[in-house]
Amino acid sequence: MNLSLIAEKLNDEKIYVKGNSNIEINRIASPEDSDEKSLCIIWDKKALENLDINIPIAAPQEFFEAQRNGIICENPRALLPKFLEIFNVNQNKITGIDERALISPEAIISPNVTIYAGAFIGEGCVIGEGTVVEANAVLLKNVKVGKNCLIHSGAVIGCDGFGFAREKGNIIKIPQNGGVFIGDDVEIGACTTIDRGTMNDTEINSGTKIDNHVQIGHNVKVGKNCIICSMTGIAGSSIIEDYVTISVQAGITDHVKIGKGSIIAGRSGVTHDIPAGSIVSGFPARPHNEAKRALVLAADLPSLFKRIKQLEKKLEGMQK
Repeated sequence: MNLSLIAEKLNDEKIYVKGNSNIEINRIASPEDSDEKSLCIIWDKKALENLDINIPIAAPQEFFEAQRNGIICENPRALLPKFLEIFNVNQNKITGIDERALISPEAIISPNVTIYAGAFIGEGCVIGEGTVVEANAVLLKNVKVGKNCLIHSGAVIGCDGFGFAREKGNIIKIPQNGGVFIGDDVEIGACTTIDRGTMNDTEINSGTKIDNHVQIGHNVKVGKNCIICSMTGIAGSSIIEDYVTISVQAGITDHVKIGKGSIIAGRSGVTHDIPAGSIVSGFPARPHNEAKRALVLAADLPSLFKRIKQLEKKLEGMQK
């Protein structure tokens, strides 16, 4: 499509074309991988240093040289998702339910739902309008999914929680009778698992985005608009309040609360409650600045140890 149509699709009167509006664009590209048929989204002026003058850009007005064509927008970084969506070649092309999906007659499927081949939807499940369930995703019994969710391939939702008790040395399985509740506009990544609750539902509330390969234990409650990155594990009955960000490979023990708006850095180990608005890292997780200081000191330990040994020798000599 041409520059004029792209600007029109952005639907903002403050966004307009500079130069030739009829230039045809076939993709969004980075400055390192661009050509005259691509549109570069530029928010750092340094990116223009080696960019051919004939390559169109979307950028603030002051970034444009006299001969440069493109789209003028004051905050191109914020608009990047919209630009990418215009040229999204990976949009779901099918609608409806593939005949190779296996769906319980006791499941409730809303209109305009897309379910791919190989998906399994169990008894008591509810799928909200506009939701997409990709190939080979599994929703076991009593999983309730809201509107406009995206469940990627290989996700397993509603399997047994890891609940066991010891009795006279034996390990006894605790029945898991709850379900899973998922709000609206939730995305669940490929190969992520969410266990059903023991008695009450495990909860993933509206707007939350969960990466691939995440494990969420039974009775966990995840608030609204959280981000949970790949390879994170959240143990049973923990509470993640609204707007929390959990980075890669974090581990969260059971029965802890992470306060609203907190950030958990990658590879953190959370073993206790985290107050709202905190930024924590390390193991055990502690305030990020404190954890950084500890790392710096740890790097100095060999030289400190050497100095201490030298001082001890000097003291021994003085005592003699």
